[in-house]
Amino acid sequence: MMIEVADAVAARRALARRMLRCPDCGAALKPWGRARPRTVRDLGGGLVTERPDRARCTACRRTHVVLDAGLLPRRAYTVRFLGQALAGAARGHGHRQIAAELGAPEGTVRGWLRRARRTAEELRWIGVQAVVVLDPDALSTADRGDPLAHAIEALVAAAAAAAAAAAVAARRRFGHGPREIWPRIALLTRGRLLAPSPTG
Repeated sequence: MMIEVADAVAARRALARRMLRCPDCGAALKPWGRARPRTVRDLGGGLVTERPDRARCTACRRTHVVLDAGLLPRRAYTVRFLGQALAGAARGHGHRQIAAELGAPEGTVRGWLRRARRTAEELRWIGVQAVVVLDPDALSTADRGDPLAHAIEALVAAAAAAAAAAAVAARRRFGHGPREIWPRIALLTRGRLLAPSPTG
């Protein structure tokens, strides 16, 4: 299982002090080596290589990979890259145009958009719940007509509303929070931007 964190370096320190909790049972996690290196594509054609920490629960013994919020599980692209594609779709662009703008394969972008559209209502609900707690006035009531556009708008509003509170909490716990919108959205969706539910 993946655990998305705002700051992987600070999370490593917290893991060493057994301050991270198991998402399954709530017990303390302990370091359990490192996962294999991953290289993913970023915006502008750059490559990002990370070697995430692994953790093991001291109670249920399950293992987890501690993943920086800029990355997504099982994706060959950063969350910023994927987020740009979703934002383009929310603006009404088709997968071919988005793929050409980002320099990604058309089939890959088409797959992302299909998955996001299938789970758009769940994504919207995640965003709405967060905004209602943090800043109800930040949620737009405009009718977008497109469920994916509604979902992206709600997630962006939630990430923006959470920025100040998350920054304070993250500084206290992990050093600092992500400064960009898409890593914040990855944290909101627990790294499951294209499949928010366990069965999605």
